[in-house]
Amino acid sequence: MEEIIRVENIKKTFRENLEILKGISFSVERGEVLSIIGPSGSGKSTMLRCISQLETVTDGTIKICGQTLVENGVYADKKARHEIILKSGLVFQNFNLFPHYSVLKNITAAQIRVLGKSKDEAEAVAIDLLKRMGLESKINNYPCELSGGQQQRVSIARALALKPEVLLFDEPTSALDLELTGEILAVIKELAAEKMTMVVVTHEMAFARDISSHIIFMDGGVIVEEGSPDSVINNPQMERTKAFLSRFSS
Repeated sequence: MEEIIRVENIKKTFRENLEILKGISFSVERGEVLSIIGPSGSGKSTMLRCISQLETVTDGTIKICGQTLVENGVYADKKARHEIILKSGLVFQNFNLFPHYSVLKNITAAQIRVLGKSKDEAEAVAIDLLKRMGLESKINNYPCELSGGQQQRVSIARALALKPEVLLFDEPTSALDLELTGEILAVIKELAAEKMTMVVVTHEMAFARDISSHIIFMDGGVIVEEGSPDSVINNPQMERTKAFLSRFSS
């Protein structure tokens, strides 16, 4: 299979020698869904931000679709980094929509600015995605007029509009109540069924078990345990994993 993401010995240290990532390594192949679980502060979101270039690593190597973003802590040039960033799309936990843009413009703006599409081309893509998300009636609404679940579906559509090779989800349901959480999980399950390559940081254990090709449990900036959903969720071997999962019902 084709390798979409390779992360090797990633380290991230913030000021005052606060080491958040302590040598993380994993890979994701095309069509796979990797779920990353673990307690708050374990480094999950920081790792996603490093892959999506919102944070720089202190050391280590990241390759996306065979292109090297950073190798042993040394980054590629600006042009290469720009090409690589287009290969991944990040969906934030707090939506990050532009409040002064309509739903339509939230999805078309980056297509026009980044991909150089015409307004008509961008709008055709946006309308198709909004129909897919069940939001065609909200095309002219503003984010403040939408529910949290609707806003998150718009943010997923915005990421998909740039046609990334991999989607990164950072706790996509953490800002939603139980009913709206179900809406977003259903969308992600549909994408998984279509073999969209995804990395999902989530606190939804049953969802991670059902959707994933592979699961990583992180704590304290390291990978404590990894493997198939059945092995990690249903039959964990490490005591730290067992203690974490004991807080969740199956």
